[in-house]
Amino acid sequence: MRLPLKGDDYFTNNLNSTFDKVKDRYFEAIKPQLMMNKLSVMLGDGTVSQSDTFEPQKVIAFYQRLINSLQGWSTTGVSRSNTGDLHRVYCQFTQEVGKYHLHGYFGIQFHALPYYRVNKRVIEIQKELREIADKATKTFALIGSRGNDIVQQELEKVGCAEMGSEELFTKLFEDKELLDDLEVKALAIEKEFPEYEEMHNEKIQLFTELNDLVIETYQTTLVSIDYNRLMQGEEGIVTYFDIEIVNQKTKERDSYINTGIITKELTKQIIGKLDEVAKKLQNVAT
Repeated sequence: MRLPLKGDDYFTNNLNSTFDKVKDRYFEAIKPQLMMNKLSVMLGDGTVSQSDTFEPQKVIAFYQRLINSLQGWSTTGVSRSNTGDLHRVYCQFTQEVGKYHLHGYFGIQFHALPYYRVNKRVIEIQKELREIADKATKTFALIGSRGNDIVQQELEKVGCAEMGSEELFTKLFEDKELLDDLEVKALAIEKEFPEYEEMHNEKIQLFTELNDLVIETYQTTLVSIDYNRLMQGEEGIVTYFDIEIVNQKTKERDSYINTGIITKELTKQIIGKLDEVAKKLQNVAT
């Protein structure tokens, strides 16, 4: 069962109230780690602009402090994931209280936007790439013209120069030796234009250099979102807690819980664990 629970019994009311406190403390604790700063960036057309960004490393450091402070809780550490430009940074905690299993999630969801560093080399590289493209187009036309001549000469040698397209295709399909010979001649033509391969290698090097000049800015919204909105890809600050009952024999967990029969003593124990998280969140934020 995911908090907040539905119902109006003693356990549900107290657990929901404590979860709200955890959520509020987390929201206030994580906000300073998401402080936006101005960063000068360059657009694809060379225009210099200002972009807002926060530092994910500060968020990671915050989660690490929280992990270090929570004794008795199991965790897999700080995790990161991304799908395209949508990113997550989060940590998870679990603990068993009696026959109940608690699972908590603290994270943020944000977008990463790519820009170039403010560097005149970006403009220079783009200019060089345009020049290479122009040269490559002309060279490719020469290769094509030379190739057509060679093919025409070879077809004349074997008496196929006057064939129609369909008849020639059938001939090439049936005569593997002729096809292989034409392929060899085509490869030989490319060697007559070594500058084409040189331009290809230069283009790869320039794109590599250009990619090294790409930076990302990180943006999110300072709103609290739940699990459903997290799955829908919304930006924001997310926390949720699940509680399940553990079968003491099989150790299997069941999400259905009859909250009306949970004793006050056990309620206090479970709430105490969440209270502990709320206090640690307040401490690690300072």
